[in-house]
Amino acid sequence: MTTDTVKQFHFTGSLTKDDSKTYHPHTFEVPAGTTNIHVDFAFTPFYATGRIHRNQIDLSFNDPDGIRGVWNRVKAEGADINGIYSTPGIGSWPIQPGTWTVFVAAHRILPPDTVTYELAISLSDEPLTIVAPQYDGSQRVANANHGWYRGDLHAHTIHSDGWWDIPEFTAYMRGQGLDFVTLSDHNTVTGLAQHRSQTEDGFLAMGGMELSTFNGHMLALGSSHLYEWRLNITEGMDINRIMKQVIDKGDMLIIAHPMSVDEPFCSGCMWQFEDARPGVALGVEIWNEFWHPFNEEGLKQYYLWLSLGNKLVATSGTDIHHAPPPNIPRRMGYNVVYAESLSEQAILDAVRKGHLYVSGGPELLLTAEMASGEKAMCGDVLPAGAATISVKWSSAHEGDHLRLIVDGKVKEDRPVAPAGEQLWSLNLDEMSWCTVELRDEQFDLWAVSNPVFFGEGWS
Repeated sequence: MTTDTVKQFHFTGSLTKDDSKTYHPHTFEVPAGTTNIHVDFAFTPFYATGRIHRNQIDLSFNDPDGIRGVWNRVKAEGADINGIYSTPGIGSWPIQPGTWTVFVAAHRILPPDTVTYELAISLSDEPLTIVAPQYDGSQRVANANHGWYRGDLHAHTIHSDGWWDIPEFTAYMRGQGLDFVTLSDHNTVTGLAQHRSQTEDGFLAMGGMELSTFNGHMLALGSSHLYEWRLNITEGMDINRIMKQVIDKGDMLIIAHPMSVDEPFCSGCMWQFEDARPGVALGVEIWNEFWHPFNEEGLKQYYLWLSLGNKLVATSGTDIHHAPPPNIPRRMGYNVVYAESLSEQAILDAVRKGHLYVSGGPELLLTAEMASGEKAMCGDVLPAGAATISVKWSSAHEGDHLRLIVDGKVKEDRPVAPAGEQLWSLNLDEMSWCTVELRDEQFDLWAVSNPVFFGEGWS
């Protein structure tokens, strides 16, 4: 191959509704000396005939060594893969010669149409003149003091299907008064170095990845590892193996929006894995975006999994993709975490312990104390027996209600003042966990604490 003969490959295909949630591989050979791979992709129709919903297709790439990245938001100008500055979502390291594969992911193909696509790949050995920006992607401490920190564990940028770049995203989140924000783009980690470079005194930029499968999404938080998310892309790559790879790496694994609306509104967004309910997950995102009926269902699902003996952490995530329209009131939930410092490790250590409550504004502090004097905060485990449960709250609203939840059932519901403290004396010999909720007069959620657990068997 010379600069005068750019090598090209051309593939076509057709898809029907029966191809939804399937991968279609196309392989091509890359010779030594290749400096750039340009990919053009188009499909038609974009919107299904007679429907307001679109067909959804993206591309992922494997080089000879494994996963290279994903092109989530396919654009007319195409994508570039090289060793300097690839299209966001695709890794930038030297191009390896050998067999490469493009996987056409048919997330959603809607009737009545047959969707046709064209895939063109151009290889070049011309020297690249682009210069990649350099970022300090190390994990740093934004505040060395222990305390309560408020932040987000789930967000997106142009590195997947978001509409904003990282500086715009972090500037917006700073403007919301958050202490920490987590970038968790779909099936890619290419934005994490730039994102972590946004850390400064009092503001922590954390990293992760949203593994977005055809049948459910999950967050892997803590590292910059690019995990396999594609179900059955290799033999035995089922959901349990996909989840286990995250646990084996030591990252925090959270099932995202388990009861979300699904097709044709959101591809693969509802958790539909019957053999992983909840599997080896460590947490459940019970508040996604603004408070919505599917979050209510997600909270019920979380309570059910607790009552089946699964010690899980309840979290929230804005799942934000762009700045929301101004002056539209939406109740976003954030994680309020008690951590030893404002650092990525300390925040995630605290999240693992369940030392957090989820809130759209009010403070909600749950503690418990045994007759022996042994004390616990949310997320902790105490022996079975009589205990005094205490909750302190502030910044509540007129008409708000405080609910005591024991083993998934409402034990007490009472109206509350804007601030106060409530004590309950409970004998928990036959009870496993308790938590508290703060709800408005329509019983929509304002805040919920992670539970205090009682007895043996909670690990």
